[in-house]
Amino acid sequence: MLNGEDARSFSDTLAKLPPYGGSEPPAPVGTVRSAVPATTPQPLRGEMSVQRRPGGTLPFRLPELPVVPKRPPWLVITVTGVAAAVAVSALLLPRTSELPGIVRDPAPTVLGLIFDDVWEREQAVPVDLVPDPGGVTAAYFGYLSCPDMCPLTMGDLRRARQLLGDELADRTTIAFVTLDPARDGPEELQRYLGLFFDRGVLALTAPDVASLEVAAQRLGVRYELEEPDPDDGRYEVAHSAITYVIDDQGVVVRELPFGTTPEEYATVLRSVLDDRRR
Repeated sequence: MLNGEDARSFSDTLAKLPPYGGSEPPAPVGTVRSAVPATTPQPLRGEMSVQRRPGGTLPFRLPELPVVPKRPPWLVITVTGVAAAVAVSALLLPRTSELPGIVRDPAPTVLGLIFDDVWEREQAVPVDLVPDPGGVTAAYFGYLSCPDMCPLTMGDLRRARQLLGDELADRTTIAFVTLDPARDGPEELQRYLGLFFDRGVLALTAPDVASLEVAAQRLGVRYELEEPDPDDGRYEVAHSAITYVIDDQGVVVRELPFGTTPEEYATVLRSVLDDRRR
């Protein structure tokens, strides 16, 4: 037991120690998983993670999400595997120093991939992802019930087009391909995308499951639908979160992961548009 003098000496020593080992507390890190909400602030080994940015670019306030019951261990492993596969593949792909994002060699193409576009249409029209001559397409695969990555990416792309200015924005098409066509019908797609954009949009669904699988394999999209909840039938979709930048030759010239800022999106899109002018 410490006597009075020893106790005072010990307290003085503690008071001189720097907090948190001499540094500020670490910034919170969010785990990039849309299917299973993170339960701790540290990402698991092998998962993609991004620093959370203050503020946001969403044009509306997201509704409060319902409390999701704890997932069984096998589901956590499945979703972790999807995220880990995307992270590992990103590390293996070559990067360039001039612009953000990933460039594959050989670069994939979207030629021959056909989708049904329902944006501001009563009847779906077959389209592809190739932009008009001199234009660029930013294509994203997601689903409307996604609580985080999909709406945040659409908000960032919306802001990126604003940064481009009217002339370049008019040459930029945003394509959203649903991975959940059973729930994401034409009305739902139009309503959702209308929250972010008023023109230059493709609201896409694949003609059938086989067509969606072909597109996913061609571009390296990873996704998996959960088993429906036995009580309410609801389910979530674990998926990769990459924006594919496509030139007017149908070539994926750059791939931008979740966490890319609006300024970085705008820089890449402007670069592609400038190249097509030459």
